[in-house]
Amino acid sequence: MKGNDVIAVIIIVLFIVLAAIAFGIYRLVSVARQAHGTVTTSSSGSSTSLTDDDEHEHSRR
Repeated sequence: MKGNDVIAVIIIVLFIVLAAIAFGIYRLVSVARQAHGTVTTSSSGSSTSLTDDDEHEHSRR
């Protein structure tokens, strides 16, 4: 193989690895959201509910 072929193969393998990592992160986030029991239509809605829960926990202490 020429040097250019080796570089091309390395770049292709890196793209595949990055795609696999991105898919893994996506799956972890989606499973975590389902386990939490929230269906988020907007990020602001979920963040306010999380901060409300935190404020209630601190006020109980």
